[in-house]
Amino acid sequence: MLRRRILWLTGVSLALAVAVFVLEGCGGGGGPLIRPPGDGTPSPSTRFTELLPEAQKDASYVGSDKCLGCHGAGNRQTGAEPVAVAWARTKHAQVNVGCEQCHGPGSKHVQAPLKSNILTYPNAASSVVCAQCHGTIAAQYEQSGHAGAVEAVVGEAEANPNLYGKTCFRCHSAPFRAQMVDSKLSYKQSRDAIDASIQAMSADAIVAIAHATHESASCVSCHDPHRNTGILTWKGKEVQLRRAELNTDTTDVAPGVPVKQYTTFNQICASCHNARGGNPSDASLNAGTARPNFHYSNQYNMLMGITGVEEQPGPVVRTTAHATIAGQCSHCHLPNSRHTFTVSYDTGCSPCHTAADAAARTQATKTQIEQALLALRSRLRAWAQQNLGDADLWDYTTLIPAGKTAPPQAQVPIEVKRARHNYWFVLRDSSFGIHNAAYARYLLDVANANLDRLGVGAGSRSANLSAATRRAILEADLQRLKESYRRGAE
Repeated sequence: MLRRRILWLTGVSLALAVAVFVLEGCGGGGGPLIRPPGDGTPSPSTRFTELLPEAQKDASYVGSDKCLGCHGAGNRQTGAEPVAVAWARTKHAQVNVGCEQCHGPGSKHVQAPLKSNILTYPNAASSVVCAQCHGTIAAQYEQSGHAGAVEAVVGEAEANPNLYGKTCFRCHSAPFRAQMVDSKLSYKQSRDAIDASIQAMSADAIVAIAHATHESASCVSCHDPHRNTGILTWKGKEVQLRRAELNTDTTDVAPGVPVKQYTTFNQICASCHNARGGNPSDASLNAGTARPNFHYSNQYNMLMGITGVEEQPGPVVRTTAHATIAGQCSHCHLPNSRHTFTVSYDTGCSPCHTAADAAARTQATKTQIEQALLALRSRLRAWAQQNLGDADLWDYTTLIPAGKTAPPQAQVPIEVKRARHNYWFVLRDSSFGIHNAAYARYLLDVANANLDRLGVGAGSRSANLSAATRRAILEADLQRLKESYRRGAE
């Protein structure tokens, strides 16, 4: 009786293991799943079949060996390692996840090697491909901001592909970045060569990618599915990272650098999360008065203490321990490899802080920076009321409320332009001091010192406002800025 029970349990366990293996869609040549009955949510593998080009959908699986004839050859121009040779050393190869698991059945492609009968760019860059196996991580990722497209940017790229597509899509389009930046870096192309390829793209090619852009960043924006890169996580794991997790050399994201430089920066998050050429010089502040000359994504520049308006000899403390912690961004924003990119005090802040300590420090710092931002904002409004007759006219021209006329910017002294640069730089970082409290405080002090020179009085007592009211005012300013981009004002 005991023996029969053991055999029965063994059989059930084996059946369950096989079922899980099939449902995950990994290993061997197992193809996509069948769409679930009724109105159920399609499984990742069902969604995968929807990515395939029409000419491929009735193809059959032939096995990875069939791919080696063409894809086992190296790149003659760069001498890069053949993709199939590199893949053979990855975890994917070890667990028998072959070419067709990611690129779809290959029988038609073997007969006639065309892009129209195999899953390639742009759809091959979709997170749906990876979600066939990495379901838990994919579910976390779908809760993040990376999982959605910035529709305003996609619309701008469709309307003006040469201006917006060739610049904005390097960060705001997962398929564009994978095809035109990341894959080319993998094949050892220089940033100049990458930029030349992008500049040579036709408008039709960019519009086609715009139509396929549903994610700002996908799995392949950070991970190379074809090769072990030798770039380990801060915990020492080979997860095929495309760029380093920690880089303190800010040369490639310094003020005024071109797009080809900061989008190929060797830091996994900061190649997008940087100020993108923002410049705090007086010449730049006088020339660019429509809106802040740095991007929403200035988090790395704040972390490293650069790109704000400074005064000689500069800040006494430029960075905090956050700038050099193991993993830099990923230490706090990917706790336990959780891909929502949100911070948890108990995991993201350890071992430096206990959860209670992290929560208390965060609250105190955010309160201080929010109050300082609102006090500075109040002083800027006071200057505008006294000198221009309207408190709203201190801001960049595209941020002046509808129905009001922005003053000639020659009437706005450089001290106000410096102060508003630092106001928006601290605000747009959106951490309210957590990334770099020392630099945030310094920039606000410099802004106030500039207003002191103009004789502007003290700001209103924002300490009397509730936390919810403070945050609502600041969030309204950020929303006002977003709306100015949506309107396409220049």
